[in-house]
Amino acid sequence: MKRAPWQWSLLLLLLVCLMACGQAPEAERLMVAAEQSRKDGQLHVAAELYQRAAALRPKDFQTHYQAALLALQTGHLPEAEAYLRRAVSLRPDFAAVYLYLGIACVRNGDREAGRHALVEARRLDPRSPDASYQLAEIDLGDGRFDAAEQLFKEAIARDRHHQPSYGRLGYLYVKQQQFSAALPVLAQAIALNPQDPRAFLNLGLAHAGLGRPEPALAAFRKAIQINPASVPAHYNLGTLLLQIGDYQGALQPLGEAIQLDPQQSDAWYNLAATYARLGEQENALQSLAQSIQLNPTLASEAQRDDDFQSLQADPEFFTVTHP
Repeated sequence: MKRAPWQWSLLLLLLVCLMACGQAPEAERLMVAAEQSRKDGQLHVAAELYQRAAALRPKDFQTHYQAALLALQTGHLPEAEAYLRRAVSLRPDFAAVYLYLGIACVRNGDREAGRHALVEARRLDPRSPDASYQLAEIDLGDGRFDAAEQLFKEAIARDRHHQPSYGRLGYLYVKQQQFSAALPVLAQAIALNPQDPRAFLNLGLAHAGLGRPEPALAAFRKAIQINPASVPAHYNLGTLLLQIGDYQGALQPLGEAIQLDPQQSDAWYNLAATYARLGEQENALQSLAQSIQLNPTLASEAQRDDDFQSLQADPEFFTVTHP
């Protein structure tokens, strides 16, 4: 029997419905398994499961959104960006999607696309500090310090407890040598999160910049206590001890900085200066040679540095500083 065209259409519709009904339980099963994997800390497994579920549910916002977040968490940036763009097309009024899209684009190297997405997130949710904070980070990285400062302040105005904004604003002030302005901001960052090693590091730099060695040393030591692997904290602690004449005390933190990162030419240089001040000529020359090997521009600096005055008459010093 020959079927009428409408009958074929009806059969096709029925077939699509049957396929969709079969896919729906499978997608649900994958999402449940993905959530269990996420709880177990198996993020890569969860990401793969959500991606499979998204393929079965191409018009479901939540599936694509979760697939995007997991891809972002596991460092699969192109996939994260693709899922987020799909989620945006499904819910163009959802600010968080634009926020994470902006973050994914920036991490993926497309700063302008990231900025565009973050501006939209900021517009859609004027109460959230997150988009303002991320935009400030872009401006800070691009050297637009005034714009970054205003955006960090905007994030704080939106949420007085947004600790990352206080911390980064304090860092910005230290970077611009506005040490007095940095102190209260960093104090607030620490009040909100007493276990933030970067806030203590920048607090130490601010105190050191203001000529206050004791609170600076205390801040550097606190940063190391929280994060013993912080190379900048060890380096700045040792450097400040060298500057105030505690040469024996400077050896350990400078040596620790080098152990953590043997490519730290400045740490090798200051270690050499410390040894020279202690009269340990051989160690001083070896450390100085290592610093100049890593950074040849330090050779001319060493020739003018009073810390190496005791080595000036040694022929080996001339050899080391004239590579």
